[in-house]
Amino acid sequence: MVILNPNQVLVKSCKMVPVMIMGTIFGKKRYTFAEYFCVGLICFGLVVFSLKKSSAASKKLADPNLLLGYSFCFVNLAFDGFTNAYQDKINSQYKATTSLDMMCWMNFFTGLLLSGYMFGFTTIGQELSSFLLTHPKASYDVLVFCICGAVGQLFIFITINKFGALTLTLVTTTRKFFSILISSVFLGSTLVGQQWLGVVLLFTGLFWNIQMKGAKANKTKAQ
Repeated sequence: MVILNPNQVLVKSCKMVPVMIMGTIFGKKRYTFAEYFCVGLICFGLVVFSLKKSSAASKKLADPNLLLGYSFCFVNLAFDGFTNAYQDKINSQYKATTSLDMMCWMNFFTGLLLSGYMFGFTTIGQELSSFLLTHPKASYDVLVFCICGAVGQLFIFITINKFGALTLTLVTTTRKFFSILISSVFLGSTLVGQQWLGVVLLFTGLFWNIQMKGAKANKTKAQ
């Protein structure tokens, strides 16, 4: 680990921002000030809520490399934002493209590149094959893992195709928040004041986002 955990939370919580920026650059999308402000509320709510949970973890890192850590985070967000924006562009430019098309071809080329790297440039592929042959029961676990991942990806690509990359990023970014909130309610854990502030900010942003999308949809239908 080369960056403090709270810093990672801060960066990951702002994942929607690069998606909007890349969408503006590559997808020619236009967002209003209210939409940017709404996303800002959600991001800030996530940061406020999550930092309370991760403050203890930062003590385990004795010598963080902030420059390298933030560089990794920046590259990750840039590529993530570009990928989502370009998926939106493909969906809008080629109407016949389905979510299944996008999923199959992305996985095909990903598998092709990774297979070439694993078997051509490293010994990882051989070691993996040898391990599965030596432990055949592990093959079943790998198969189940792959099936679960494929089913999950189906919903991811359907969301991108039907609602856009920003909506998907909103869902994936807030899922950890909802899992913590739900577990706190069912397990009887008490949220501190800082976390409740995060909850209020995040839900304000979420409901505002839903209201704006509803207004846009009604306006489109009226036209």
